[in-house]
Amino acid sequence: MKPQTNLHTVLVAEDDPQSGKLAAEILELEGFAVELVDDGESAWEALSSRPDVYAGVVLDRQMPRMTGMEILRRMKADAATHDIPVIFLTGMNGASDIVEGIEAGAYYYVTKPYDPDLLVASLRTAIQEKRAYADLRLELQSTVGAIGLLRSAEFRFRSHEEARALAGLLANAAPQPRKVVTGLWELMLNAVEHGNLELSYGEKTRLLEAGTWYDELARRLSGAPYRDREVSVTVTRDSSSVRYCISDEGKGFVPGPYLDFDPARATHPHGRGIAMARRLSFDALEFIGAGNIVEARVDLTAPASD
Repeated sequence: MKPQTNLHTVLVAEDDPQSGKLAAEILELEGFAVELVDDGESAWEALSSRPDVYAGVVLDRQMPRMTGMEILRRMKADAATHDIPVIFLTGMNGASDIVEGIEAGAYYYVTKPYDPDLLVASLRTAIQEKRAYADLRLELQSTVGAIGLLRSAEFRFRSHEEARALAGLLANAAPQPRKVVTGLWELMLNAVEHGNLELSYGEKTRLLEAGTWYDELARRLSGAPYRDREVSVTVTRDSSSVRYCISDEGKGFVPGPYLDFDPARATHPHGRGIAMARRLSFDALEFIGAGNIVEARVDLTAPASD
């Protein structure tokens, strides 16, 4: 593992002294600044008093004075800590435990004993996603304008940067853009990465763990046969719904395993985007044909919900 130069402060909450020290040493070797506490109440006191300090949090689930799940629930209920990514580092590896943590808002779930590279890759990815979501919110604020007048339009893009700008624009066609934008972004990234660039799930796992994921994306975007491929997004709006149709030029895939949160993938540093889009952003989601076309719908007649 190669040391990184960009310091991010991470809070590690672990009641076992040896486990806490090991996690801190692993993260410090990778360039993270680590604050270590040994019980849940101390972790919550640090988070609630200085939420802007922490780029991420690594939590044990079972701790004295406050459990990791209680900390996570408090963080998600507080606007100041809501967006700080949380990774569970725990021996509780039952399927129900993993699903409970992911559904409560944990970014990733690393079970003990663990590969140090997996912990680092998960934390890096979580922090990068937090930044991407923050950028998406800025796009939302700057692109409201006349998009509400849209009835039908088609757009094309190639890269992550273009996808982010376009997701921020098109989410404003829905009545709750903050709810829609993350799911739209995930579907658009899937079309770029696993569609046009033909990167498999296993390849992404290995590249993220090696820290070379973005290098490989850049290489494929600039080389044959991928550089000329585009993703098409069609958005239509009528009195009953907003519909997004995203189509890539890849060979397709079998979407079934990715439509729900799977405990078997909860310990991987990616793999939940489609499930998040389906469950949290849209009223309906359907992959068509070989899997390289996806249609997502937002109902305009249903009562609004947060």
